[in-house]
Amino acid sequence: MKRTTTLSRPRSPAKSKPPRTPVSQPLDRYLRAVNYLAAAQVYLQANPLLDQPLRPEHIRERLLGHWGTCPGINFIYTHLNQLIRKTDASVLLLTGPGHGAAANLANVYLEGSLAEVYPELTLDRAGLERFVKRFSWPGGFASHLNPELPGVIHEGGELGYALATAFGAVFDNPDLIAACIVGDGEAETEPTAGTWHSGKSGKWCSSSPRF
Repeated sequence: MKRTTTLSRPRSPAKSKPPRTPVSQPLDRYLRAVNYLAAAQVYLQANPLLDQPLRPEHIRERLLGHWGTCPGINFIYTHLNQLIRKTDASVLLLTGPGHGAAANLANVYLEGSLAEVYPELTLDRAGLERFVKRFSWPGGFASHLNPELPGVIHEGGELGYALATAFGAVFDNPDLIAACIVGDGEAETEPTAGTWHSGKSGKWCSSSPRF
């Protein structure tokens, strides 16, 4: 008998990736940088530049902070900054996910805002080592957002209040864009469940606030 063979489907031509624009290239580099800084805070207590082979003494004995939420926070933070630079919009970011402060800290460190309050956290090797070591460390920064960080008006250690804070921020400020990140655990709390209904309260400012 003549042997038959099974023929596979012809492959579709490979799709070429769209060329990166001059705008996307610096955004990609910035995102990679803040994602690494967030991971370094959560996992490392020394050797943040990884210029030495990684050893057990470089790793934190107790890990605090949630790495999984950090890339999403960094993505939103980065593109909101791009919006501000393009349109000069007035934007407030409320970060609800608990223990996601490593992401916010990475951004305020890299953009220089943190050094305005803590001048020793410079953008060099010594400043980076101090910055990474301080995360969730006695006398350093908490693993959740709190008012000791520049621009923070929301206490992130207790879940449930980010959305309420966002509504309160725009009640008398219709020109403000309040970008609120609601975490999965936060979405299960009574304060968040109640705040979802705030938009039903009628006309409570001169024009609709923007979320």
